[in-house]
Amino acid sequence: MAAGLVHSVTRSCSQGNMSDCGCDARLRGTGSAKDGWHWGGCSDHLRFGTWFSRRFMDSVTKNSSANHGGFTLNAMNQHNSEAGRQAIHRTMTTDCRCHGVSGSCGVKTCWRTMAAFEQVGVYLKERYEHSIQVTDRDKRRSSRRQQRHSVEKHQLIFVNKSPNYCLEDRRRGVAGTRGRRCDRASAGPDGCSLLCCGRGYNTHLVRQVQRCECKFVWCCYVRCRRCESMFDMHTCK
Repeated sequence: MAAGLVHSVTRSCSQGNMSDCGCDARLRGTGSAKDGWHWGGCSDHLRFGTWFSRRFMDSVTKNSSANHGGFTLNAMNQHNSEAGRQAIHRTMTTDCRCHGVSGSCGVKTCWRTMAAFEQVGVYLKERYEHSIQVTDRDKRRSSRRQQRHSVEKHQLIFVNKSPNYCLEDRRRGVAGTRGRRCDRASAGPDGCSLLCCGRGYNTHLVRQVQRCECKFVWCCYVRCRRCESMFDMHTCK
């Protein structure tokens, strides 16, 4: 959400849709003409979008007093929100446009622009897969001090490890995936290889009876045939 807010507000600034901001003109006029390029164009005003996101989101988490094991959840959320904002910063690119006689690229005008949000999502997914668990501050104060220096702003953190949703755990309300219907041909989350957690799947031949070839008869009812079909259904072991 933090990354999305920065991206949306900053894009609106660059498009001239907001009265409080516009393009980032700090880089304009710099650069070397001797090197064949200079900063110009409309650089995305990321500083304003980041400021707006911090003001909007951090004020919400500060009002939360949720606590878990000595490490407040709002502190975790604030850190992860900042990591989302850092994702926009770290995926920014430099775009250039050529100027010259007969289409030559004698001089280039360059500006800083945000990456497409899909690319930001891929970046955050990678950070999610390499997220860091934070320890209990009350039980391990000394290691916490060291950990503060080791966890950087762009890294995502978490307090609790996710339960194993593959196996049934009634105490936690986890139903598990045994007996779940899956799609053998799918590579997504409904695919048998992922949903069944490597346990394999059973194949059942299912007979289905349903109404078909329905026609409206005057007046006033619908007449249908009963059609039977056979298909394979796969369920997780």
